Amino acid sequence: MRANVHSLIAIAGLSLMAACGGGGTSEPAVKTCAEDPTQSKCVVVVPADSTLRLSAAKTSRYFGAAQDQMFFNQNAAYNALLAKEFNMLTPGNVLKWDTVHPQRGTYSFTKGDALLAFAQANGMKMRGHTLVWLNTQMPSWLLNGGFSADTLTQILKDHIATVVGHYQGQVYAWDVVNEAFAGDGSIQVPASGNIWFSTLGKSYIETAFRAARTADPAALLFYNDYSLEFPGAKQDAAVALITDFKARQVPIDGIGFQAHFQINPDGTGVPSKASLTATFQRFAALGVKIHLTELDIRVRTPGATQAELSAQAQGYSDVVGACLAVAQCEAIVVWGITDAESWIPSAFPGWGQALLFDASLGKKATYTAAKGAM
Repeated sequence: MRANVHSLIAIAGLSLMAACGGGGTSEPAVKTCAEDPTQSKCVVVVPADSTLRLSAAKTSRYFGAAQDQMFFNQNAAYNALLAKEFNMLTPGNVLKWDTVHPQRGTYSFTKGDALLAFAQANGMKMRGHTLVWLNTQMPSWLLNGGFSADTLTQILKDHIATVVGHYQGQVYAWDVVNEAFAGDGSIQVPASGNIWFSTLGKSYIETAFRAARTADPAALLFYNDYSLEFPGAKQDAAVALITDFKARQVPIDGIGFQAHFQINPDGTGVPSKASLTATFQRFAALGVKIHLTELDIRVRTPGATQAELSAQAQGYSDVVGACLAVAQCEAIVVWGITDAESWIPSAFPGWGQALLFDASLGKKATYTAAKGAM
């Protein structure tokens, strides 16, 4: 930044001399910033915590954002904001099966590669999302193939070897398995189905983690799920999974808390900072890293009261504060930048305004709260 400022000032100085003729010898020669960068006029002071990414970096953490169509719309102002405020990037959908592996034996990395190139050009880490999910965003060839257990296992291994291998050494962490557990702690089989569990049983989780480690020994491997922030059977199931994997030396490096929250009319909905801190400490004690992978906090739309908006801002503050209170919590990723791109209104009609920036790229109270907590 300083070099650019020096150049601009030097050009300005030359233009001024040309316009005025440069006559006379009574005044001392004016040095350009290129000639003497120590002059007060040449020093540009950038506050150390002027953005989310700089505030996070001060605490040796990452503050990231998931990206989808808004990035590919080639909106220069939007992409500049992404680069300025965030130091981690997650592909929201373009590395899921239906996009990256649309036909058996056919892969498409164009959009994933574009996101990686942007991340690398702007000093951002990239998180890969996601290698194994339920029957959501899965190609028809896979869901309707009627594959045997042996064949499906090989398809899973080949997919992970190809996708993770394509980005070997370039993706910081992978959400290897996503949303395997139901609220009661059992393996989740929603109405849409879970082809992996139905065909392979619970072993598909271990198979995926082992395949990911083989494909990229340096990448961090995460189990990722929603509602793990709340004590109960689902959280216990995730603890049991990690404990079992650690005991049997199945590779696993981290736990991903999706952190999708809703502010209720009475202001509840986000666990307290103390509760979140205790939860993060519970997982940290297992020897894994902690990432908040899909953070957003929704409110009623329209009609959210000022009390609800205040509770939303406090929720962001508490989530960030709890992460900072636990050394093993190293990353916070919001699921999008602006309210205009959020998945919330379509998934939860009547709810929205869940992110840090409004549709005009303006900072909201949620931004101020999140940044203030760092």
